Amino acid sequence: MTSPTITDSVSLTLPQISIAEAKPPETYLGIAHHMLLGVKILASASLPPSLPLAMLSAHVLECALKAYLSRSGDDSRLMKKNLRHNLNALWSLANAEGLKIPSQPYPWVEILSHLHDSPYYLRYSTGVHCLQTPAPQPMVAELENFVTIVRTQLS
Repeated sequence: MTSPTITDSVSLTLPQISIAEAKPPETYLGIAHHMLLGVKILASASLPPSLPLAMLSAHVLECALKAYLSRSGDDSRLMKKNLRHNLNALWSLANAEGLKIPSQPYPWVEILSHLHDSPYYLRYSTGVHCLQTPAPQPMVAELENFVTIVRTQLS
């Protein structure tokens, strides 16, 4: 059997396509969305690697929070030391500014905040031999839902 040969042409007119400028909040939300794919892959492993999963999950959460908090297009206040990698502080600020999330962070957020903020135990593990990381579930399911909430509220 032979495949049919196409011998005609087609012309399409597409609506104007626009690409958002590479700035907050789109850049933060884009990173959160794409890194979440990696979180889900790590979490689905038969033995999920706890440190990489925690590190990537913390980064996804940080970016999602910063996406909401930079919805005006300005993220300069988020670079201050008291907020930069402090997931608990970012969570509280996002909640205070209207993000529809619980006022108290999930328990896994508390754990990740301690590890992700200064002195950056997840990155450098300075002065410690062991780290407690959150269990993959419910963290991954709640993180995925969180990113969806932020995306929805930014739309």
